[in-house]
Amino acid sequence: MQTASQVPGSVGWIGLMSDKTFEFAYSPLEFIKNKTKEHQSPVFKVRILNKPTIFLTSSDAVKELLQDQNQCFEMGYKDFGYMHSLFGDLVIFFNEDDSVSRLRGLIHSLFIPQTEQTVTDVVNRSCDHHFPSFEQHNSIAIYDHFKQLTTEMCLSLFLGLDCKEEMKKITALTITHWHGLISVPINLKIGNYTSGYALAMEAQGHLLEVIKERLPLSKNCFLRTMSDAGFRNIDELSRHMLLFVSALVPKALSSLLTSCCLELAKPHNNARRLRATTDDEYLHNVLLEVQRLWPPFLGGRRIAKKSVVLDGFQIPKGYSVAYLTRNANMDPTVFKEPHKFLPERWEASDAPARSRVFTFGYGPRNCIGQHCIGRIIRAIMKRLLNEYSWELDSDQDLTYKWLPVSRPKYDVKAKFRKKTGSE
Repeated sequence: MQTASQVPGSVGWIGLMSDKTFEFAYSPLEFIKNKTKEHQSPVFKVRILNKPTIFLTSSDAVKELLQDQNQCFEMGYKDFGYMHSLFGDLVIFFNEDDSVSRLRGLIHSLFIPQTEQTVTDVVNRSCDHHFPSFEQHNSIAIYDHFKQLTTEMCLSLFLGLDCKEEMKKITALTITHWHGLISVPINLKIGNYTSGYALAMEAQGHLLEVIKERLPLSKNCFLRTMSDAGFRNIDELSRHMLLFVSALVPKALSSLLTSCCLELAKPHNNARRLRATTDDEYLHNVLLEVQRLWPPFLGGRRIAKKSVVLDGFQIPKGYSVAYLTRNANMDPTVFKEPHKFLPERWEASDAPARSRVFTFGYGPRNCIGQHCIGRIIRAIMKRLLNEYSWELDSDQDLTYKWLPVSRPKYDVKAKFRKKTGSE
């Protein structure tokens, strides 16, 4: 019989005095560092969102949770009622049942090998359109430019849009919709005032209308593939397409692209940048190391359906379990010199399994689109490396913020220069 330790820490009592949500949100990495040091444990408990919550920061604990071999956990996102309202019934809100298997199978049809050429064509068109703007300014805000590029790319890839004005209109809707996730969830209209959440709900309605209007017009895009996949009705299809055309995917892509550009711009990485330009396998290792160090999302959440032992700790039934992807990706028991950017670690014969990078999840509920995202990132970075050199403006603060999406806290700028034929 497996023995288990009690999780250290305290969940206190219901109420603001015991709740640590603000403290965590204000500086999540510092919060986690302080708590793991205080309890001398990679697993600890606190009260977050007024719920008893167990934090997992070790690689083994996160792996066990995401594997969930005995189906002891359910998805914890539907508890966030505002998220469910903004997106509706999506596979990410459902627990393990026949609906999850059916929907994951349908969505998987978007990312089969037959669609790879569509992805490549859309990425190249978007790069052709946006890359020249890199040269038009003395320096550019990296994250913002990548967000413009990837938003246009996603609208073209998923909806088949190519009209500049239409893209501009829908992009504005996706931004308003996203702001609903980071605003106070109050659907309020008083006179000329409309709350951010109410505006987000209006934007959701408009976006769903656009998706439905595009259905008969769609061709050579993922909307056509989805319409043929076998969703039960147009509403189920539209709500899942809403997830792909929302700001979520462009922000994740922009986060990874920005982190990669910042790291490769450092003078001590000049040789790595040159090698990544000519060696596709090495570029793949560079991008995996970027995912390890700078995952777009800090972690995720589950709810314990029953009491269970996880990595030697007793998890009580009903507790929220927050897993910290970034911390697990830097577990020193798995990765040597975990804080260093070392793409070469993936070439070593004793390198840890690539599956220990939990950026896109792990196990039965991993990210369905992770291979597609990987192709997009590789295609954009390969073109950028082949066609441009860049350097960061001097004296900039490169501090990261981690919520809701990891990115530099300030608008980090860089100068991009078109390569000549001799370079």
